[in-house]
Amino acid sequence: MSILLLFGGCAGPSYLTGAGNFHTVIVDAGHGGHDMGAKSVAGQPEKVLALDTARRLAIELRKQGFNVIETRNADYFVPLGGRTAISNRKNDSIFVSIHYNWAPKRKPQGMEVYYFSSRSGRLAANILQEIKSVYPTVNRGVKRNNYYVLRNNRRPAVLCELGFLSNASDNRYVQTAAVRQKLAEEIAWGITKERQGRIIW
Repeated sequence: MSILLLFGGCAGPSYLTGAGNFHTVIVDAGHGGHDMGAKSVAGQPEKVLALDTARRLAIELRKQGFNVIETRNADYFVPLGGRTAISNRKNDSIFVSIHYNWAPKRKPQGMEVYYFSSRSGRLAANILQEIKSVYPTVNRGVKRNNYYVLRNNRRPAVLCELGFLSNASDNRYVQTAAVRQKLAEEIAWGITKERQGRIIW
């Protein structure tokens, strides 16, 4: 798939500049505390799966020499403004938010990675390129969206939706620790690719 098709016409020179040099990764586990996030058709809700995946990602990134800051490392609630404030205080950082998706119908499935600022696009693409084959599902592409944690972030920032908990097939895979571990490893590799200033198709 070409960059142009993947981005629906949003690709361009600013996209190719990438996130620049960074040493710190802000790992953001979505939801937490009273905010359950998406409810699964069976098993753990989004807040639990997102935290587990984010903790695994933090471990993998530290193995690769990154400085890692976690917006939460247990089951408590962090306001959206608090999450972006953590990121905005670090000059040499990128922000990676971990989520699982939900839809009112059971059919939608797949993984997608969102960005807002143009310099975050290549980071999103590098991550999706690695995670898209972790388990059998749909590649929903890289998309631009003005989610709060992306729009209000002064650092390169992406939001990863790693599967639909409302879809029986996606949910069955992501409820397993082995799949979440593989997702964490591949997200970490996508981040490493971005720091190296390259994208592989």
